[in-house]
Amino acid sequence: MKSNVFVGLDERETAYVLARSKAFSNAQALRDAGISQGWLNNKDVDELNKLAEQIRLNKAIKASMILDDALEEAAKVKAAGLRVRDDRVKQAVATEIIERGLGKVPQKSEVTGAEGNALEIIVRYADQTNRINPA
Repeated sequence: MKSNVFVGLDERETAYVLARSKAFSNAQALRDAGISQGWLNNKDVDELNKLAEQIRLNKAIKASMILDDALEEAAKVKAAGLRVRDDRVKQAVATEIIERGLGKVPQKSEVTGAEGNALEIIVRYADQTNRINPA
């Protein structure tokens, strides 16, 4: 996946675009590239940042493709953990596979009031004049 992002850019513009593709702000990119703020004031910042975003997206797409290609092999490795001799490893792998497929078992919790007493629930209305009186 060859990119033409750098066509027509000079050395500083290229350095800025590369730095900006990794930085969270223009200021950080300028520091990383060793370029002054004044230089950026004379440039089309939006266009340079657009080019940096293209690089960022290309990297994300490439990384996603690599992970997609490795997914089947990783699943086979995980499933192979069920065939090892160590029962602790088998149990951990089995639990992980079950939880991935079925979801984790909900954890129960008990909520009580102070000192283990029942909870007291109080309902207050913000505007007493708009309350409907059931009586």
